[in-house]
Amino acid sequence: MSSTQGSSSTAADSAANDNKSNQCNSNNAEYAGHQSGYTGTGDQADLGNHANQLNPNNTNYQGSGSK
Repeated sequence: MSSTQGSSSTAADSAANDNKSNQCNSNNAEYAGHQSGYTGTGDQADLGNHANQLNPNNTNYQGSGSK
């Protein structure tokens, strides 16, 4: 890989990280808010589905960090 390609990738990575930081910064115009934890409806069907998505033995499994 040439140094030009490497710096381009680094610039893209940096831009992605800056955007992520901007979205999480309440002082930034692009801030969209953040709700920590699970924010589902809380009824039994919803809780069961949430549990299935977190269970690697279930076909609905989405892996960690995916929502």
